[in-house]
Amino acid sequence: MAQYLPAYGEVLELKAWLKERGLPYVHFHDGCGYSWFEFDEESEEAGEGVRSFWNARGKDVSFREDGRTFIVTEEN
Repeated sequence: MAQYLPAYGEVLELKAWLKERGLPYVHFHDGCGYSWFEFDEESEEAGEGVRSFWNARGKDVSFREDGRTFIVTEEN
């Protein structure tokens, strides 16, 4: 699975989408061709939400074991 590098506009859409639903804030980290997201707190509902958000755009997400950190990937 290849990592997808979201455009900044998509990041802003995601942040607004999460806020509208009262889900935890997500930080976006970007550097040197690699990007990742990290929630302020672990939330199963937020995890399901971001997966739904990106799936609707033909992408997927891959979470680390901490349940807060994820990357966006090209859907297989």
